[in-house]
Amino acid sequence: MATHNDDLATDLRRVTAPIHGQYPRPWMTDLADPTEADVFVVGRNQRNGYSVDQVTHEQHVEALLNRNGMTCRGLYDQLCQTSPTGRNIDRFSAKLKSVGAKVLETNVICFSTPMSADLTGEQRQLGTAIFEWVLDRIKPKVIVVHGAGAAKDLAQLSPAQLMVLMPSLAPPAFNKWSRDFDTVTDHVVSLVQRELER
Repeated sequence: MATHNDDLATDLRRVTAPIHGQYPRPWMTDLADPTEADVFVVGRNQRNGYSVDQVTHEQHVEALLNRNGMTCRGLYDQLCQTSPTGRNIDRFSAKLKSVGAKVLETNVICFSTPMSADLTGEQRQLGTAIFEWVLDRIKPKVIVVHGAGAAKDLAQLSPAQLMVLMPSLAPPAFNKWSRDFDTVTDHVVSLVQRELER
C-alpha cells in the first residue's frame, strides 16, 4: 500500500528530472515529511547544484524526503561546500525552529547558478515552475522572502500565503546589514511566531 511519502516521491522524480546536467533542488529541510512545513524561507535561486555525475536521481529523491539513510543536509554536505548565503540561512532557520516553526528552505527559481544573473530564460521558467509546484503542494502558513530580487519574483506569482520581507541573506547585499543580523532576524521571527500562534 502506497504511503503519503511514496506519492510525494513519485511526484519528486518527475519534478526533479535533470535539466542541463543538474538535478533541480526544490528544497532543503530536516523534516521527515516536508509537506508538514508551515514556514518557507525563500531566496531567488541557489548557488550550488547537483550534477548528474555526482549522485543518482533516486539518491537525490530519498535525500529530499530524509529517508532510507539519506538526508537533505547530508547529501548537500557530501556534494557541496556551504556558501556564505547557506550559513546565513542556517542561522536564521535555527532561530525560526527555536520558536516551533517547521521550516523548509527553497527558492523562487529552483535551479542552481553561481549568480542569479547567470540564469537563462529557460532556466528561470523551469525553475519557477518547480517552485510553484512546491508552493502548491505544501501550502505553508508563512513565507519569509529574503532579498529584493526574490521578493520581486515572488510578488509576480501572487502567493496566497502571508509574506514577510527581509533583507538579502546573500552577500554582497548581506554585508550591508550583517551587524544588525540579530535585531533584524529576531523581529522577523517574532512576526512569524505571532502568525503561527493564530
